Amino acid sequence: MEKIKIENLFIALATLFIGISIAVMPINRVPDESNHARMAWGILYEQTDSSFDWMNSISQNAPINKHEYKQLFTEKIDMSHEAVRLKFGLKNIVHIPQFIGMILGSMIYPSIGLMITLGRVFNGLFYIMGMYLIIKHSKYGKLPLSFISLLPIMIQQAASLSYDVANYLAITAFFAWISNLSVSKQITKRTIVQFIVMFFALYATKINNLLLFLLLLTLGLRFSGILEGVNPFIEKTKAFVLKYRYLLLTIVLFLGLATVLVINQLIDVKHFTRVMINTLFSNNLNEHLNTILTIGMFGYFGNFAIQLPLWLIFADVAFLTLLFTLETEIEINKFFGVISGVMVPFQIAAIIAGMYFAWTPVVLGTNANISVGAQGRYFTPFLIYFVPLFLSFKNKLVLRYDRSFVKIIFTALCLFNFLVMMLLVIPYYW
Repeated sequence: MEKIKIENLFIALATLFIGISIAVMPINRVPDESNHARMAWGILYEQTDSSFDWMNSISQNAPINKHEYKQLFTEKIDMSHEAVRLKFGLKNIVHIPQFIGMILGSMIYPSIGLMITLGRVFNGLFYIMGMYLIIKHSKYGKLPLSFISLLPIMIQQAASLSYDVANYLAITAFFAWISNLSVSKQITKRTIVQFIVMFFALYATKINNLLLFLLLLTLGLRFSGILEGVNPFIEKTKAFVLKYRYLLLTIVLFLGLATVLVINQLIDVKHFTRVMINTLFSNNLNEHLNTILTIGMFGYFGNFAIQLPLWLIFADVAFLTLLFTLETEIEINKFFGVISGVMVPFQIAAIIAGMYFAWTPVVLGTNANISVGAQGRYFTPFLIYFVPLFLSFKNKLVLRYDRSFVKIIFTALCLFNFLVMMLLVIPYYW
């Protein structure tokens, strides 16, 4: 077991789990799958009054009607009403794998069932190959990254048409990139190209992902090669900041207060603070706190119909914490480690705050007391950013384990998670 590389173990388990899930999870029984189908299809085909209605043509009932479900694969869509109009932009990138599969399906046999199934297959392949490369090139955190990527919630999403796959890959790719930078601390021409690619990847998925770039400020990076001439300027800037740190801190606090006062003219800051507290801490006011937001990080299946049992989630959290504390020879600075750990709740708060302004008014109206719309799976990829936190305190937190034994537990728990998922999904839908 010790000789098996973790990326190879991941690709074997992910292929098994996702392949089975594509077949077992009924079409349109994953959150917003019909909407994701509509958006992927919309890359090439314009939505008109006479075109196929993805949003309302596929049942979400449970258990499924097997005769009706069979028709999804046997009845053809009338493609004569589909108006071709290429609509491609940066935000459409997240739908490309699904789009390729759906178009291929329409060429083979244009039924809803085949088109969505092939869309799922290509989305799953995108996830498997993407995570294989990310795990392989991460400087540290390979085991916890693999475990998080094999959590039941991520298997469900990877086996669907969801663009959560692209979002997850972008966030974890940034982790792999910054894990290498945190060790090398060198900025080269290649690093700048990678920076540009990462910027567009994070922007194309979700705007809050760009907050991850704040971590670059904690690494103490230096330019190398032909860019080395920038280093003296950086050193002078550091010296200036250090010399006038108290004055600069006062200015920052003043600007922060001024910003709060300006924002308070636009929104009620006191009410907004109460909204965030209610959403994150009060299960009495936010009935989705313990379910969609918390259990949803690990396993809330179907259209929010089936929950992974809490005792199994506790076991997953305990094992994930163990993986965070695996011994490693790599050294990183504590400032980066702490800020990386803080980034997890910071991103959760940013997502919930964004949903309060973007989605909550649609559902609950203005001045609601909680934020709705956020889902636990949005937070799942950020869990990997706890790794630098534990690593930066490795003298106090890191323990020694038999890595072969850890891999055995890793494999067994991943298999058990998936088995429980199937034991819950199959009776509910089939």
